[in-house]
Amino acid sequence: MSRRNNAAVSPSPGPADRTALRRYTRWLPSLVLLVVCIAWWSPLGVIAALAAAVAVQSLLGRFDLVGDVLPVGGAKLQSAPLSPFARQPPAGDVTLSWAELGMGGPAYCTQILRDGAIVGDIACDGGTAQRGTWADLAGASLRLASGYVDRSDGVLGYDEQRKVLLHFNVVPHVFWQTLGEHRQADGDVAAAAWVSRQPHVATALRGYHGLWLAPDDPALARPMQAQLCHRLPDGRELSARLLLPDDLRLTAHPDLFTHTRPYALTLDGVDSGRHVCDLETVIASPGGHCIVVAGACLDATHRPVEGVWLVYWRGHWQAVCRHVFAGEGKQRRSASLEVLAAGDDGRLELQAYSEWADADGWHREPLADVPLELVVEWRQTAVSVGGSGQRARLALPRR
Repeated sequence: MSRRNNAAVSPSPGPADRTALRRYTRWLPSLVLLVVCIAWWSPLGVIAALAAAVAVQSLLGRFDLVGDVLPVGGAKLQSAPLSPFARQPPAGDVTLSWAELGMGGPAYCTQILRDGAIVGDIACDGGTAQRGTWADLAGASLRLASGYVDRSDGVLGYDEQRKVLLHFNVVPHVFWQTLGEHRQADGDVAAAAWVSRQPHVATALRGYHGLWLAPDDPALARPMQAQLCHRLPDGRELSARLLLPDDLRLTAHPDLFTHTRPYALTLDGVDSGRHVCDLETVIASPGGHCIVVAGACLDATHRPVEGVWLVYWRGHWQAVCRHVFAGEGKQRRSASLEVLAAGDDGRLELQAYSEWADADGWHREPLADVPLELVVEWRQTAVSVGGSGQRARLALPRR
């Protein structure tokens, strides 16, 4: 291994925390305005006072000494220290998510069952836990639960041995009453045989990294790759190493990780300390001095919680948030940020756009001639940038 690869580059340190100093400097423009007005009380003096206050405000902004007292940038754009995965999968059923049908309607949840099967539309018991309950039949591999079948209340069955999900479009309370009578009269094995004879739709689940998924799950058509690679125009290589175990039951978000995969990013074998979910969007400057990659910030459980643009320039990685605020006053609104181009001098060309959905699908509208408020890693407060037309420009710090 080369010496270059041995010398791992640690993540760049966060910006200096000027939060305490900013508590005092935020009043400096007002103080300058007041002092100049007192010393030179005249129409011309007021104009000079306003000009001086604006100049001081601009100077403080250049040194990141103006803005909100609470920081919005810096470490927010870096992943949290990652926690180790579990050593053993859960021994019982775990509720992954739940939702109500309408306002205050019945609640249904998605669970990962004790064997790794992911099943949705299970009726919740209610309360703060919002979990579904399965009935096990002794001596049989069949499990039963109330659920949402064909847009109405029904019963779900799961054969643990055959990995088959059963949907019974029946009246739940009648089904459970009749099942109880069969269990009491003939035992659980005979009751399971009676259940199997009821009209139902059976779906065989398919295995996927410790889980059992429905055959139409998109994850089955998109194999999980242990390594991603992207060759840059100048011959250097970006690569990304998968951060997930082979058994997704060991993770905190098994259903999320079937379609979202966190990777550790490296450049020419040197760990960047940054993370991505793919290498589909990579932008290089004409001379290769500046590289931009669509990345993500992860929480301690490896879950992506913030989209960022990762920028490599002058030997350092920096991050720019992919969500921005555009406009001022009543016209201020949130928007998404796209990097259009990168320059060898560390200047990025940006475009902000808004997205919305209606009956015709998703729509995207670029925003033109509006100031953008960006959260960047090298400042504790947001930075304002502008531009002409649909493009804005951001200069990276020279450090």
